[in-house]
Amino acid sequence: MAPIKPSIMIFIRPLTFVVFFFSSLTSMSLNAQPIKYIDNTDSVDKHGAYFISVLKLALEKSKVKYGDYAIEGVPVAMRQERQFKSIESGLIDLMWTVTSTRREENALAIRIPLLKGLIGHRVLVINKTKEASFANIKSLAQLAELSAIQGHDWPDVYVLENAGLKVEKTISHSSMYKLVAGNIVDYFPRSLLEVIEEMESNGDDSLIIDPHHLLVYPSAIYFFVTKQNKQLAERIEFGLKAALADGSFDTHFYAYPGHSKALQQIPVDNRIIFRLENPIMSNSTPIQDNSLWLNLN
Repeated sequence: MAPIKPSIMIFIRPLTFVVFFFSSLTSMSLNAQPIKYIDNTDSVDKHGAYFISVLKLALEKSKVKYGDYAIEGVPVAMRQERQFKSIESGLIDLMWTVTSTRREENALAIRIPLLKGLIGHRVLVINKTKEASFANIKSLAQLAELSAIQGHDWPDVYVLENAGLKVEKTISHSSMYKLVAGNIVDYFPRSLLEVIEEMESNGDDSLIIDPHHLLVYPSAIYFFVTKQNKQLAERIEFGLKAALADGSFDTHFYAYPGHSKALQQIPVDNRIIFRLENPIMSNSTPIQDNSLWLNLN
C-alpha cells in the first residue's frame, strides 16, 4: 500500500488549490469597491440588519453607474462616538446613526432619513408596576418629575434635556432595560420602530410599552462616511434616491418585519403626544421634502 500514498497527496493538493482559487473569485470582484462597516447586530444593534439591507439596496441601485462593490462587516461592538473616530482613521468606511449638527461637521452625512423620521417617534418602556402612575401623567412637567435613561453619547439626550426632562446616562445599551426593570430609572424612550424587536430580544416580562404617551421630535438616522470619501457618499445618495424614485425603498421599509410589527401593534391614536424641539438638528435637514418622512399623526 505504501506506493499509493504519494499519488493520493498529489491529487488532493491541486484540488484544494482549485477550490480555494475559484471560491475566492466568486466571493469578490477584482474591481469591486470595498466598503467596511461595524456589524454589531448580534450584540447591540438588533435593528442593524435593516440598515445593512438598505445599504445593499442602495449599492445595487448604483451598480450600473459606479460598478461592483464588496461590503464587509467588522464584528465588534462599538459606541457611536467611537465609530466616528473609526471612520476618520479609516478602520471603517461607513456607519449609520442619529444625526446632529456636530456629527454632520465631523463626517459626511447622506441626508436621506433611513427610518423616514420615525426615530423621533418615541414610546416609553416602563416597569409594568408603574402603568397606573403613568396613566395619570397629562403634562410634560409631570413627566419631568421622573427619570429617563439614554446612552451617554446619544444626540437624544440633548433633545430630552432641552425639553426639561431628567435624563440618566449609561454606556451600556443592555443595562438600560435592566435599569427600568429594577426601578432604578422610570422609563426608557425608544423609537416605536426599534422597541418591539428589542423587547422580544430582552424577554423581560416585567417591562411593558406605556400605552398612554408618545414623544415626537424631528430626528433622522443617516448613513455617514468620511469627508475624504465623497465618491462613496455620492454613490450611496444616488442609490437611495433611485430606490425612492422607483418605490423599492418604501417596499423595503414596510416589508422589514420589525417595522410591520411596530406599525400594526403600536397604535398612536389616543395617546398624549408631547412634541419636543430638536436644538441640534442641522439647518440642512431636508425637512420640507415630504417624500422622505412619514407622519403618523
